[in-house]
Amino acid sequence: MTIHLPVSKSIANRLLVLQALNGVPLMDVSGDDVPEDVRLMHDALTAIRNGAAELDLQNCGTAMRFLTAYCAQREGQTIVLDGCERMRHRPIGRLVDVLRSCGAEIQYLGEDGFPPLQITGVKLQPNGEIILSQPESTQFVTALLLIGLDVTTDSTSPYIYITREVIRRWRAGERYFSERDWSAATFWYEYVALHGGELFLEGLHDTDIQGDKVVTDIFRHFGVETYFAENGVRIICEHPVQDSEIRLSFKDCPDLYPAVAITCERLGITLIATDTETLRFKESDRLQAVREHKTYGDHRIAMALLAADLPCDDTTCIRKSYPTFYEQLCLLHR
Repeated sequence: MTIHLPVSKSIANRLLVLQALNGVPLMDVSGDDVPEDVRLMHDALTAIRNGAAELDLQNCGTAMRFLTAYCAQREGQTIVLDGCERMRHRPIGRLVDVLRSCGAEIQYLGEDGFPPLQITGVKLQPNGEIILSQPESTQFVTALLLIGLDVTTDSTSPYIYITREVIRRWRAGERYFSERDWSAATFWYEYVALHGGELFLEGLHDTDIQGDKVVTDIFRHFGVETYFAENGVRIICEHPVQDSEIRLSFKDCPDLYPAVAITCERLGITLIATDTETLRFKESDRLQAVREHKTYGDHRIAMALLAADLPCDDTTCIRKSYPTFYEQLCLLHR
């Protein structure tokens, strides 16, 4: 069966901010392969351009972080950025501190260090190079880079590489480009690892800039091999699992944790997961959510449970990153 993956929301959301900053038309987000988070970012940028005074960013951490920086440099416009209850517990203090050091006018309307924020845009005046060491979220770095600030960080995250590459391509004249989402592909790797057989994942390439391509290496632990073709990859469960215990760092691939953890659980493999601190500040506390098999409204927990044929208490949240996942999964079960 051929699987149609969504566009990479990491790339799309970065491009949308650059398009808005430079006054070019925003990309089309009407297709069923466009994640809800990308539509939310598109609509939020459109609303800001039209003078919105307040935005509800729901549980989209990317939008909250990117738009905090974007709004901070929109001279003369005051806006409140808020979200759901979970968003009000997702830290943003270090990003706000850096922006304030550049002259930004940002006030907390609730608990210090967390949304909601009231932002009045000004001409930012950074005092030289900004050094952001060990950020809680690489999106803090990305938010600053996208608005043109000179940022140095000790983080080697592939998400920052994506940002720098998107900016490089933009400066080279590429205004609209995309890749298929490797994070979304992870759940099909999980499915093949647990059910056997093979799938063709359309639109993935070995030249893609997303760091979550590392899924091809991780799932070899579970017997899944990847074969690149011209227009996608074929994944096959080719050999039995050899290891009873594996150790993996999720420092550079936190979005892969739910699928990997559930796969290990179902195959009876002990997972020693390191560098998991940021997982507590995602759409859910993902360590807790995986342990309890509850989604807490988290799209990646829901897909990891469904791919393993486990009960899922919320399938609607999947639209956040992969609108057609459940539909395609049902086709596989026919």
